[in-house]
Amino acid sequence: MLVTREADYAVRCVVEVARTGRTSAAQVARVQGISPTFLGKIVQSLAKAGILATRRGVGGGISLAKPAEEFTLLQVIEAVEGPLCINDCLQSPSQCAHVSSCPAYPYLCEAQARLRETLDVSFAELVGPGAAPAFAPAFAPAFVPALVRPEEIASNGARDSERKRVRTADPAARGDA
Repeated sequence: MLVTREADYAVRCVVEVARTGRTSAAQVARVQGISPTFLGKIVQSLAKAGILATRRGVGGGISLAKPAEEFTLLQVIEAVEGPLCINDCLQSPSQCAHVSSCPAYPYLCEAQARLRETLDVSFAELVGPGAAPAFAPAFAPAFVPALVRPEEIASNGARDSERKRVRTADPAARGDA
């Protein structure tokens, strides 16, 4: 799954508006390096979803339609992309003839749930005091420990932690679902 450029720009737009308050779309486009025409389309989608408010004319611009605590990163992404789904079978299980016999289906369900849970973070948490600066190089080191280190790879290619893990057919049977 790849987050589209449109979703990336939507997130950057909302971050910028959350940080600066009422601003112009032209200012957001300039600061974030987004085409003003493309940003206009994104702002319309975000306004329709109730995330941004727009006002034309003198004293107009774009602002948050509600406090940053009341909407999430997931909601912003879904406002421009539609429901976030890593596989079609998860969006319409009744239309997939293989769901009942697919050994991957429970794991896809678990991955979907974890992805949605991870993105369920409010914009207040993203841009509030103590939050890492968005899209800045200093933000990247926070993720470095999550990367695979060469010494973690065993001769058979598996991480040490994966070799000790027992997999079952049902994620719920492992006790972590």
